[in-house]
Amino acid sequence: MERIRARKSILTTVMGAAILLFCGIAAQRASAIPQTTAVQPGNPEEGRKLFLQNCAKCHGTNGRGDTPIGKAAKAKDLRGDKAQAMSDAEIFNQIAVGNGNMPSLSNAIEQAKEDQLRAQVNDLVAYIRELGKKQTGTKKP
Repeated sequence: MERIRARKSILTTVMGAAILLFCGIAAQRASAIPQTTAVQPGNPEEGRKLFLQNCAKCHGTNGRGDTPIGKAAKAKDLRGDKAQAMSDAEIFNQIAVGNGNMPSLSNAIEQAKEDQLRAQVNDLVAYIRELGKKQTGTKKP
């Protein structure tokens, strides 16, 4: 009987800690979101570059969401009335935090960095293999 009480106590403690952790993470994410519609003006050209790097896989280069991945994920048509009717703050929030199948920008950038790192390591491996092919018979120092 004492064992059962101890297990329930441990389980309750763990569940409470998990809930507090979740609430802390949610509060941290919410604090990064602007609470007003006054979003800082951005640079459309820099935005285009970021869009092509991070968003075009799903939304397409034209923003329509008609790529194979976009169709599967039901990506919004960013040129459509529904998306264009959103306030700057609403768009900011969706990009910053993510929404449904859409990852947050920070998650997308981290994934892109991982993909770029893998590609760069593969490039280095290929180069090292090329060095081996160009071996001239000179002795190693």
